[in-house]
Amino acid sequence: MGKREVNQLSTVDIVINILIANVAAGGIVEEEYWLDALGGVLVLVMLQILMAKFQIKYPRGRDIIEGEPSMVIKNGFVDYDELKKIRVDLDDLMMLLRGDNVVAPEEVQYGIVEKNGKLTVYTKKNPTKTFPLPLVISGQVKLKALESLDKDADWLMNQLELNQFYRLEQVEYLFYEEQKLVIYMKDGIKKLKIK
Repeated sequence: MGKREVNQLSTVDIVINILIANVAAGGIVEEEYWLDALGGVLVLVMLQILMAKFQIKYPRGRDIIEGEPSMVIKNGFVDYDELKKIRVDLDDLMMLLRGDNVVAPEEVQYGIVEKNGKLTVYTKKNPTKTFPLPLVISGQVKLKALESLDKDADWLMNQLELNQFYRLEQVEYLFYEEQKLVIYMKDGIKKLKIK
């Protein structure tokens, strides 16, 4: 699980933690089964550790299990289709906006519902020059992020090839910033101009 706070736990972590508490409580209440309960707790802890390692090693698997961030507001316009996909209604979105002292979606440059359900808001008053969703993480192209940018994987690969960059598997993190692709790799940072 690592050093995450409770509000950062994934659904899988929460379910496993509840199961651990349930199994441990069974061993406390029924004292003759304490050894069985201890074995059950150890199995669940190992399962949680294996799931965490799996999610680190296979980012695509992490996306399937935990989901991806969803851009629900772009340049003041609400994406109702995206809200429907993530099962958030407009009332909930407005409540989340009010929590960030935003009165109306028109004030928002980008609004993103994160994996943990929190809303990240970039207002038009303090605009960001960087597109807030990464386009590539750990060598994996994020198609949903590209869609939010109104681009596709072919566009990204074309831009990389035009800049003679062919090593997508070495990319740790790639994002879009004012006509540039900024690439973080283990051996440094590269900035490629959009052509």
